[in-house]
Amino acid sequence: MAAQNLLNQAFGLILFAIQAPLLGPRAFGLITLVMVFIGFCEYVLDIASTDALISVRNIDARHYATMTAVNSLVAVALGLGVLLSAHAIAGLFHEPELEPILHWMAALPLVSALASAPNAASRRDLQFRPLALRVLAGTLIGGAVGLTLTVLHFGVWALVWQTIVQRTCNVALLWMLVRMPFRLGFSAPHFRELWRYGGPMLLSQTMTWSASQIPRFLLGLYLGAVELGLFSLAGRINEIVLQVTLSPMYAVARVQMRGFIDDRAGLQAAMSHLLKQMGLLCFPLCIGGAAVMPVLFHAWLDARWSAGVLTAQLMLLGAMPYAAHYALSAALLAMNKQSLIAVNSTVQSVATVIVVAIFAPLGLNAAAAALALRPLATAAIPIAFARRRCGLQASAVWRAQAGVFLAAAAMGVTVWLTKLALERHLNSAVLLAVLVFAGAIVYGVLIRRLLPGEAAALAARWRRKS
Repeated sequence: MAAQNLLNQAFGLILFAIQAPLLGPRAFGLITLVMVFIGFCEYVLDIASTDALISVRNIDARHYATMTAVNSLVAVALGLGVLLSAHAIAGLFHEPELEPILHWMAALPLVSALASAPNAASRRDLQFRPLALRVLAGTLIGGAVGLTLTVLHFGVWALVWQTIVQRTCNVALLWMLVRMPFRLGFSAPHFRELWRYGGPMLLSQTMTWSASQIPRFLLGLYLGAVELGLFSLAGRINEIVLQVTLSPMYAVARVQMRGFIDDRAGLQAAMSHLLKQMGLLCFPLCIGGAAVMPVLFHAWLDARWSAGVLTAQLMLLGAMPYAAHYALSAALLAMNKQSLIAVNSTVQSVATVIVVAIFAPLGLNAAAAALALRPLATAAIPIAFARRRCGLQASAVWRAQAGVFLAAAAMGVTVWLTKLALERHLNSAVLLAVLVFAGAIVYGVLIRRLLPGEAAALAARWRRKS
């Protein structure tokens, strides 16, 4: 899972690095607006149905067939809704080009809805290799198409076809690699059992999706496609960190922690270890990344993107509290507390919408700062749930991450001071390499001093992989 996310995000970043100077922020802003309306199946139906199929203890082929059929029907309805409302959406944002883009991408909900059965079957058996291979292959194929069309000056349509090809390849390759029969059917008893787990997760994922998409909708409405493109870059950097450092551990821990359902002490020890491991990778990337962001933008992008530096810094720092959110959610899901996850997601999403509605009229950076503080301010909610259901104290959450945070903060200060000392003497590309190298050395030394056990375990794990 780590390899999948790391390589996927690395390739996506390389692709973005080539496309961003050629396409500019407006093209990415338009695609971001489109995904607000057509991404529901990918980010809600697929995740909720996959989790429901994982949670069923005694599963059979009719569970998979029922879920595939229901997902497909919902996806077709959503796709038709997007198709019929494309003209109105384009008028709302005063972007006529949105209408044909929405017409072509309205098929994506059905494509995404077909992935839940093989996805869940692989995860139930902890067989993550097929999932990694299909994502990597789909990203490479879609990226090749998008890059070719970008060079040929197709503008935003390069991103459109890149997305369509990537999603289609992902689903087709997944069915080929898992080798389970494709079946459609409906069984009321099986659907009721799936709904027992999937209903709360559907609400939870809807709230999570809303928390990410409604801000984009409001920012596009208030500020326009160009500002939304700048925000999408900041969001992409934030997403890279989350997907590389937190998501793989969450995906595995959510299944493995089921072994501690009757072992409260074991669950608490596993939670403490998970929090440290998440922070060990997440915190230095967030703090160090924020320190080098001005140099990165100067070396990478043209003047059209320069207004997004502070936005990217704020959004990157705002990713750190998610380590606690991901770890606590994994424990609650392992205990089959989907209803608590749904409540937490609802509160988080409502808070996000309120924050953006208040601060978006004040400008992009004001909204980004408020969004960055939101997960820290609302972390008390999953902590309270974990204390009640898992016996985990709030002090244990922060204690587990304190040493890693101090090491990352010290590294960030060192990198920032080094930048101030050298920025007049080196060009941006060389300075960026120096800062990254210096930050890695400083952080490695500090971790070995403050957390020798965790540092040794991490080094041993990488040695085994290599």
